[in-house]
Amino acid sequence: MGTHCALGVKLPDGKITGCYVHFDGATMRERIEQFIREKTTTGLVMVITKAQLSGGLRSFYSLSRDLKTRETEFLDDDTPYVISDLNWEEDHFGTYYKYLVDYETGKISAWCMHDGEMREYE
Repeated sequence: MGTHCALGVKLPDGKITGCYVHFDGATMRERIEQFIREKTTTGLVMVITKAQLSGGLRSFYSLSRDLKTRETEFLDDDTPYVISDLNWEEDHFGTYYKYLVDYETGKISAWCMHDGEMREYE
């Protein structure tokens, strides 16, 4: 069973662009940080935009089978799924975690489901 999460970027105009991630939602922060260091927040927005067209991500920047490289795997859904500032607070297929990256600073805000309610954590 996957630990679902929402991954988003808060853009300079305050809008959010995001996608659903099916696996490894509990361990995303370190991978997001590494991705941003290597590929920038613009690169993250590009991955999210592509993921929206295929329904989301199966996994994000996870170690490959050879444990030498990192891979992002897209879902293969025929229906696009977009997370935005208009629906960020919704429960996207039972998300337990949410990660929101500030486009300008790269700061990551994170929330976890606890006792039926999303709570921010460090």
